[in-house]
Amino acid sequence: MLTQAHRILIPVFLMSTFLMNIGCGSSDDAIELDTEPPAIPRGVESTTGNGKVEIEWFPNGEIDLAEYKVWRSRDNETFNLLDRVSADEFRYVDWDVQNGVTYFYAVSALDFEGNESELSPENISDTPRPSGKNVTLNDFTLLPNRSGFDFSQPENGAIPWDLPMTDVYFGPTEVFSEYDVSFTVPYLYSDNFTEMQDMGYHERFDEVNVSPFLGFTTEFVELIEGHVYVFYTPDGNYAKIHVVAISDNSVTFDWAYQIDPDNPELAPPLYH
Repeated sequence: MLTQAHRILIPVFLMSTFLMNIGCGSSDDAIELDTEPPAIPRGVESTTGNGKVEIEWFPNGEIDLAEYKVWRSRDNETFNLLDRVSADEFRYVDWDVQNGVTYFYAVSALDFEGNESELSPENISDTPRPSGKNVTLNDFTLLPNRSGFDFSQPENGAIPWDLPMTDVYFGPTEVFSEYDVSFTVPYLYSDNFTEMQDMGYHERFDEVNVSPFLGFTTEFVELIEGHVYVFYTPDGNYAKIHVVAISDNSVTFDWAYQIDPDNPELAPPLYH
């Protein structure tokens, strides 16, 4: 015969067994943890700027992507976390840089579970440098004191063409055609053996980011509006200009000057 105590114990036993079976469900019902990191960011590249470096990369495609991490190094070996960027951003501007100093960059991707990819494999380095806009040089035969330019002291603007520190100077030249018709051609002349090279027409200044090592002249180049010209100065620095306007007796250009000696990385002015 079941006593009152038995009537109480049996339901309690059955309930405990039921709960135990629920807690010890089959392995098929177990929740799998996400331990797979996002893909390594690809296509990382940088653009040299004046007191800045712009970093861009291809976007990842994971739906659980949480953010990107931007890393920076001075020796291309030890990378330190520079900043975090949201998952819908694929561009970062590093303003905490010094002109003439080389920096290395990498990017990693992080998902919502905290899984992080390895650093991007591209060997990305950049050396920011000064740049400026709208320098006007006049014909050295008309205004000799405002016809020359010294890339190492751009704050002086136009200077006399015959000073020891002058790198280049401007002056049109009259040319006769085979039909004895004369016309004026604008030239930029080398001073102190500054090396010069015409890189052709470019709509944007930053389309020429690196100077070539061959193909220079130390005499003169014909100036054409919209063309980019690169230079190797007597003090061992690379520079470039973008001709924005030419008149009968003047030329106006934007410039960039790499203050890190023998570093061919050139940079655009701040286009918006």
